[in-house]
Amino acid sequence: MDNRIKSIFEDKQMIRKIQNKLPKLFHFAELESSRAGKVGMEVGSLRERILVALMIYKFGENNVETEIPITESEVDVKVFSNPISIKTITGTSFSGVKLIWTVDADSALRFRETYIPGCDMIFVQINWNNGGGFYYIPKEVQIEVFNEIGKDEYIKLPKAGTNPRGAEMAASALKTLVNQRFFFILFQN
Repeated sequence: MDNRIKSIFEDKQMIRKIQNKLPKLFHFAELESSRAGKVGMEVGSLRERILVALMIYKFGENNVETEIPITESEVDVKVFSNPISIKTITGTSFSGVKLIWTVDADSALRFRETYIPGCDMIFVQINWNNGGGFYYIPKEVQIEVFNEIGKDEYIKLPKAGTNPRGAEMAASALKTLVNQRFFFILFQN
């Protein structure tokens, strides 16, 4: 992990901005992507853009690469040339975080057989009633947990005959990663 990225978690003014603004911005993203009272899948893309904007604000446009080829399935942004995957959820559950989007069960199986965490991760959880957190999880930590618990416990495949739109990180794996708490900012509601 680049120490310049680590500075987000040491800058008291930036921490306060994240704690105060990010939940509000995520709320706006949910409102923007809601139809008939249901939040659509596009909320993830809106949240991702919010977090990329945060990186640009903190590190400058020249240090944040957003033009990532579509073939880079895991990478959402590069900061100081460091590839980062962005994952977000709302609520208390750690389930539903997609590692790959696909409606094809065979592709999900192939993915599980070949997947190894390939970049650092920004994970943000907003729990509207009880806080949440902004976490930076280095690739090395992800690989360590992946190797420790194994791919079958790390990756949750879609149930046969359903259309869940992808393979997920198992909730228990994500909890384990979050509990490492290398770099994090907690939200208080």
